[in-house]
Amino acid sequence: MKTKRFILAALVLGMASTMAHADLHEVKENIKHDSKEAATKTGHAARDFGHATASAAKAVGHGIAHVSREGYEATKRATKRVFHKDGGGDKSQA
Repeated sequence: MKTKRFILAALVLGMASTMAHADLHEVKENIKHDSKEAATKTGHAARDFGHATASAAKAVGHGIAHVSREGYEATKRATKRVFHKDGGGDKSQA
């Protein structure tokens, strides 16, 4: 009788151990999957942030170049207006 109880107890513990092992394996796989998903989302967010930063820097650079060109052209026009020598006027005064 004690032998049957001992065998039954061993069988129950063996089954519980197998179920516990299967449950731990499932938990491990879930953690692994969730970690990969979180890492992927973090990588995508970092990539998107980098693209947004690059786009903003590009827009600022283009704005600066545009303003610089406008300033250069305005300076060139003002210089021509101030220092423009009328060909006919200089010859008649000389």
